[in-house]
Amino acid sequence: MEKVAAEFLSHLKIPVSKRYVEQLISAHPDFPSLLSVSDVFNRLGVNHRVTRIEKDKLADVEYPYLLPLDKGRGDVILIDSHDSLRKNNNRLEEWGGVILVAESSKTTADKDNIVLHTQEKNTKTYALIASLAFALLLGLSLLTSFSWISVALLALALCGLITGYFLFAKELGIAYAAVEAFCNTGKNTNCDVVLKSEVSLLGIKFSDAAVSYFLFQVVVLGFAQLPATQHAVISILAILSVLTLPVISFSLYYQYAVAKTWCRLCLVVIAILLLQAGIVGYAYTTGSAYLVGLNLKFVVIIFLIGLLLLTIVLLVKTTLERYEKLNQQGGAGNRVKHNASVFLSLLQKQRRIDITHFENEMTVGNPHAPIKIIMASNLYCNPCKLKHEVAAQLVAMYPEHVQVAMRFVRSGKDPDSVKHLLNFWYQFIKGTEDESQRTMQLLHDWFTIWDLQKFKKKYALPIEKPEVADLEAQHYDWMSTAAILQTPTFVINGYEMPKEYGIEDLLAMVPALSNGLEKIENKEMTAVVNN
Repeated sequence: MEKVAAEFLSHLKIPVSKRYVEQLISAHPDFPSLLSVSDVFNRLGVNHRVTRIEKDKLADVEYPYLLPLDKGRGDVILIDSHDSLRKNNNRLEEWGGVILVAESSKTTADKDNIVLHTQEKNTKTYALIASLAFALLLGLSLLTSFSWISVALLALALCGLITGYFLFAKELGIAYAAVEAFCNTGKNTNCDVVLKSEVSLLGIKFSDAAVSYFLFQVVVLGFAQLPATQHAVISILAILSVLTLPVISFSLYYQYAVAKTWCRLCLVVIAILLLQAGIVGYAYTTGSAYLVGLNLKFVVIIFLIGLLLLTIVLLVKTTLERYEKLNQQGGAGNRVKHNASVFLSLLQKQRRIDITHFENEMTVGNPHAPIKIIMASNLYCNPCKLKHEVAAQLVAMYPEHVQVAMRFVRSGKDPDSVKHLLNFWYQFIKGTEDESQRTMQLLHDWFTIWDLQKFKKKYALPIEKPEVADLEAQHYDWMSTAAILQTPTFVINGYEMPKEYGIEDLLAMVPALSNGLEKIENKEMTAVVNN
């Protein structure tokens, strides 16, 4: 479900980190229901709707869209074209008439997604630049010392490296539609059965060995373009080609006799190895290449290069596997932690704190929101700075559901900071049409500048209002009465936030939490009336 939903957003050209979206959906308390997808879309700021439609009307709906199936465990179908709808016609028997459609967007509301998507985009750009640079170096080498043998071997090594990557990715659970179709098309073919077997080469999985071997070939064939090393490198690869023949024989035997199914990607690797062996054999029998005496120092260098590349591949795979495992564990754990019922149960066991609204309260968000948060903070506190950004994101993502009131402790570094901030807000922001946005910007600028004298230059005050002194005193009195001992402290609808949670956890719970708090409030009001 989560992978299909992430792919759906990509089809809509919405800038998302697929892995981040998958993680959010899988960690949702209601996963794998359609609600988990809808809530995550809300969090991202994706305008969408879930409705019912007749089967014969599907062709009239603008592509793409998602169809959740009634059978299975949260299966959904991505329909992105008439051809896709036709191919999935048989599966529509499992569809109950619900459809999810969404609008394309160039931005998302989730800051974490924006950061991750930017990082992934930059990584792809750097990888492309590195690949082009490597290709250019090889091209220049070919111009100075052309050898059809090394060129043919290099082309096959690149094909092998790409195929090896797909094997590598399949083991990590990274799916590509074209690769899945290739692997599962035809009778008696199943790449997963072969790849997930316990068979290995000297303790190294077939996919790891394939990626490492072809990566090694690509690197050393770069040396082969140098006249001084050309024949030595070809000689080493010729020896290695002979050594791969028993491996090829065993792989074919295992697929045919033991697994009793064929791995098409493995067969592609075998074909590439056989072609390389054939090219090397032809070159030596025709005299196009010849064996040379290998210098021990050169052999050691080539061996160390191979060992280094194998180590890098294994480390990368181990890191990715650990990351994926932690994501799965975190997803399962967060389904419990981010269950609104669990949170509310803990919340109601916390101490009660008076949340009587100040006459001039600095707030952001909907004044009628069901989730009312008071944030007690220090203007010179670094954790407060970070949490203010999360609070701003929370309100930006759920403006109708959340209201956050800002209350400040007296700062030991500069007591006038709270006075100046409240004065400016009271005189120039309070009561304006865009009060919420300007308040968030004011706080953002404070924590960016973080120097009272510089802040005063940007937010100059002609005079100080005497009534603000009373407002400032209210802040300090409330801090004392509420026994706020550390900052930041969050109070949610009159309860101190459980210490097991942070405000960032609310990002995953707002819709369900909103309903839960409304029920609690109604229940408490009913109890008061009855008494």
